[in-house]
This record gives sequence, C-alpha cells and structure tokens, in this order.
Amino acid sequence: MVPAGREGMRVRIIAIDASRGRGVLSRSVELAAKSAENAGATVERVRLADYDIRFCTGCKMCRYTGACKIDDDLPRLAQQISESDGVIFGTPAYFRKADRALQAVMDRLSSFFADNGQLRLPGFSEREIPLVPVARAAKRAVIITATSAPEPIATFFGYGTGPIRELRRSLGSGGIRTVGSLAVSGTWSRTRPALDIWECDKAESLGRVLAGKI
Repeated sequence: MVPAGREGMRVRIIAIDASRGRGVLSRSVELAAKSAENAGATVERVRLADYDIRFCTGCKMCRYTGACKIDDDLPRLAQQISESDGVIFGTPAYFRKADRALQAVMDRLSSFFADNGQLRLPGFSEREIPLVPVARAAKRAVIITATSAPEPIATFFGYGTGPIRELRRSLGSGGIRTVGSLAVSGTWSRTRPALDIWECDKAESLGRVLAGKI
C-alpha cells in the first residue's frame, strides 16, 4: 500500500530520536528507519538534541496571526515533517510522560498545521503556502517509547503506553495519524543497547508500515 498521492514516488520518512544518549531507544528508532529504507523509502534522521526548541509561553499569538513568535528551530522541524509522508517518533518515557524535549515539540507543533492539514509557517500567510491535494491527509506516524521501569510495573502503571497516548492525541490534533507503536521497558537492567527479538521484529515492522509495505 502506497500513501495517497505518492504513487510512483519514493515514500519520504523523518525519524526523530528524542533520546539524549544512544541506547535502547536510539537502536529501536534506527531499526525502524533501516527497515523503511530496505522497503524502498527515503529516511531523514533527526536528533532532537541538536535542535533548539522551547516550550509554549501561552501568549496565544498563533491564534491571531497564524504564526508562533518564538524564534527557535521548531519551524525548521515542522517543515521537515511537512515534506515527509511518515514520521517515526522515538522518546524516552519518564513517569508516564514523554521526554521534555518532545513535550515542547508536541506542545506547539499542531499550531503549525491547519485543520485541513496544510502547513503554516511564521511570517507566511495561508495564501503564500498553497494548499496541495496531498497536504497532510496521507501523513502517518509510529511512536516508540523506552522506560527504565520493568514489567509488569511498566504496563500496569502505563509508564511506556502513557506517552504513546499523549503523543497520539497531540499528533492527531495536527492531522497526523498514528498507525503503530512500540513500548520498550526495563531498560535499566540492560547492560548494552540490546533488544529482545520480538522488540526488533516490532520496530522493523513499524518501519515497513510507514513505507507502505504492510
């Protein structure tokens, strides 16, 4: 299955890794990205630590002007997401919440997309960014989380699934549909960035889903 409006073209995916190190979460995101590439997609990799993204100040200027007044790297990230057909979000989970860096992204990202899915950029009116048939209707996402909490505590208290639900709602408000997820638990007991076989298989299958091969 190829996303609508992309027949005959390579699917473009952006893989966003919000982890600070390069442990289990980074490996999971990379497995999904590699799998998507092997399925024929073009993947752009982004480490959120390399971006300056700040929290919303609550000024509500975006409601009146259609643009956020904060001068940081979020418009750049929104543009990269806009130019992609699918998004891989990887975030550490802390006490049922996403990593603070990704929380800042989710807090403001939806304001860059109109209800019809068309991108908004600071300093540009909607007339200057023409609506295209494939705007955001075909945009999909998968979410990967990693928590140090072991099973069954992680599942029972929602340490991994809580951030997934939070991100799914945020993405949905921006017209991006979540089509799959993976919650990795017990990372504190892993002496190296190793994954169980089923976790590897799931991460790879998520990449194939975004590439349109499942």
